[in-house]
Amino acid sequence: MSTFVEIHGELFVTLETASECYRVELTWLEEVHRHGLLGPAERVGGALVFPASDLDRIAAILRWHRHHGVELETVVAFLADT
Repeated sequence: MSTFVEIHGELFVTLETASECYRVELTWLEEVHRHGLLGPAERVGGALVFPASDLDRIAAILRWHRHHGVELETVVAFLADT
């Protein structure tokens, strides 16, 4: 499967590609998705893909988590208020 997939004219990226890009465990990124912190995901060829436009969101979540010690549950609560 390609790293990027176009669906309805929008570019999507696999969770695996994003985890490699940001050097995080795939399981952590799956948890981010389970918490609803990514845009709508699609299944393509058995892989979960999400809008490439959400890559900046992943970077922000990772910064809050890795550099500031914010747990994902707190990020969920924070983003729910915005």
